Amino acid sequence: MAEHVEQVSIAQAGGYDGVTIGTHLSYGSAAWLPPFPTLARLAPAAAGMSLSTCMLVLPYHHPLQVAIDGAFLDVLCGGAFTLGVSAGWARDEFAQLGIDRRERVCRFTESLDLIDRLWSQDRVSFEGKYYRVDDVSLALRPVRSPRPPVWLGGSVTRSVQRAAELADTAIGDTWVASSHLTEAVIVEQAETFGARLAELGKPRPADFPLLRNIVVAEDRSTALREAVPYLQASYQVFDRWGLFSEVVGDPGAADEIPELLAGRVIIGSPEDCAEQLVRLARSTGFTRLIARVQWMGMEQRIVCRTIELLAHDVWPMVERELG
Repeated sequence: MAEHVEQVSIAQAGGYDGVTIGTHLSYGSAAWLPPFPTLARLAPAAAGMSLSTCMLVLPYHHPLQVAIDGAFLDVLCGGAFTLGVSAGWARDEFAQLGIDRRERVCRFTESLDLIDRLWSQDRVSFEGKYYRVDDVSLALRPVRSPRPPVWLGGSVTRSVQRAAELADTAIGDTWVASSHLTEAVIVEQAETFGARLAELGKPRPADFPLLRNIVVAEDRSTALREAVPYLQASYQVFDRWGLFSEVVGDPGAADEIPELLAGRVIIGSPEDCAEQLVRLARSTGFTRLIARVQWMGMEQRIVCRTIELLAHDVWPMVERELG
């Protein structure tokens, strides 16, 4: 936890505007910190920054509790909380929780509906297939009106289209691509998202975040030598969970370093990383970078170096190039 506080402090001093956290169940070989308590603990170090989840696997949680915890975080950061949610994909996690994985999308959409009502209405009665509340009024309300924005995760075409259908883009809802997807797939899915919004007559969101795996070092050889073992170890765990065979559709990528890195990880010197980000900005139109900079067991110095170089060297080059 102390290392996370140090990372956030460095980011805050470097001009980053937000802190976000991803989640899985914490058991076996992978420890994932609980999202809401962790963000609350980091909030003092993140003064003036936004807080968000990216992504919370929504079917694992009761929507009433998510609405309560999200409202608390929105108050804690002065109305700058964003709820990032996905329907989930890991078969073993659903099995451990006793949830039928085939229900995940229905649970996801029903939860979103209930959370929206709890945040934006004074009193809510709701009778769904999976969740119900009877005349509930949140005692602690979000600061943001009518509610905090929602980031919707999606890794396949239908989930990207669904994100466009569920998003209220006028109040900041948007889609965020998975960091596990290659650049070519993200470009294609960004077009899918925009096309579905146009079909629905919805405006494009003002904020279009892009989640990317990033490692920055003084030179590419250092970045590869120091970071690849952690990246590969992490992705081999994800592969055992079914990420590549069932979600990404790239079996075997976790075992071959070139295939793992190609289009999936922005890695190298500041100049290398800036060039890749500029290309992505031009091809997708993203307006916000969400940088995933840490993997299982990675040394703190490597993480902090990426945070510092990304802020002080990479991003200024990106801004200059994009004008």
